[in-house]
Amino acid sequence: MPRLLEGFGGRGAEHAPKRHDELASLACDAAGGDPKALRTLLTTLTPQLLRVVRRVLGADHPDLEDIAYEAAYAVIDGLRRFRGEASVRHYACRVAALTAMNVRRRECASKRDRERDIVDPETFAAGGSLPDQAAFQRSLAPIVRELVATLPDALAEALTLHVILGYTVGEIAESSETPVETVRSRLRLAKRSLRKRALGHPVLGEVLEVEP
Repeated sequence: MPRLLEGFGGRGAEHAPKRHDELASLACDAAGGDPKALRTLLTTLTPQLLRVVRRVLGADHPDLEDIAYEAAYAVIDGLRRFRGEASVRHYACRVAALTAMNVRRRECASKRDRERDIVDPETFAAGGSLPDQAAFQRSLAPIVRELVATLPDALAEALTLHVILGYTVGEIAESSETPVETVRSRLRLAKRSLRKRALGHPVLGEVLEVEP
């Protein structure tokens, strides 16, 4: 990723990391403008960034590598402001998750024709047969991701980090510099809001046998 190195100046990080982890010193050097450290950091983190983007957007998304590249650039840009409250890996994964969520929001705003990716609820009403369970779950995954994208930013972030990436409440609080109780509250509100949206969705409402 040579282009990621372009324009990365020699200014140091605003704050040195407060904790030790295996990438902390490397991140400090990269934030200070060391191109070798930056290259090593990117080589180390990029596969994980790609995995995060894939989990948030789905393995069949056509632009996973480009979005991971966008996330990597965002990580670089944020190193100058990284204060070390969380590990470098947690910080980078959070940036990748937020980047992927923003992509999903842009897609939801510009594309509404996703009927080819879902199961038509009229199939059930007409007595059609259900697809196999794995295929059925895959068909619903894009809908769930779109519903998550409609949540307020703070709620969507907490839910994505907790449910999709498996972060604990403490890890989310640490990486986002948010009180633990606030994170718990956001998760409760996110789940409640997501359930309400799911029950009102024309496809998920049928699946759950609940009137929209």
